[in-house]
Amino acid sequence: MSGQAGYNYTVSVSTTQSGTYNEIPSSNGTFNRTADVLDDTDTTNVGYHTRLLNLLDSACNVSANWDAANAALLAIESAYENRTTLWVKVLPDGTAGNGKKFPVVVENYTMPLAVTDGVKVDISFQGAGAVVADDA
Repeated sequence: MSGQAGYNYTVSVSTTQSGTYNEIPSSNGTFNRTADVLDDTDTTNVGYHTRLLNLLDSACNVSANWDAANAALLAIESAYENRTTLWVKVLPDGTAGNGKKFPVVVENYTMPLAVTDGVKVDISFQGAGAVVADDA
């Protein structure tokens, strides 16, 4: 089976779970899902550890082409400055219904000011709730 082309992915933001999602003009991104692992080994576990999964976590990092008029970037800056929650939708193949969405806080909004072919912005989101299926 062949892999899915990565150039079709989209990352979008909304102020509410069921609101309008505006696409981030991203050039690169990651969607991370992790969990805290607890060691529950006791003296009856002879020669090995036992572990349990505890709290689940999620994050999304995006590098984007900066655009002063982009609705997604404006919403992200506003959420950062006002300490409000956004919803992020990640569509690995760009097709509605094939991805995930989750509430986030904006952890980092960095604009490297290097002499390059365009102004970029690097954004880090940390999950603030459960990851759910994109309902298109």
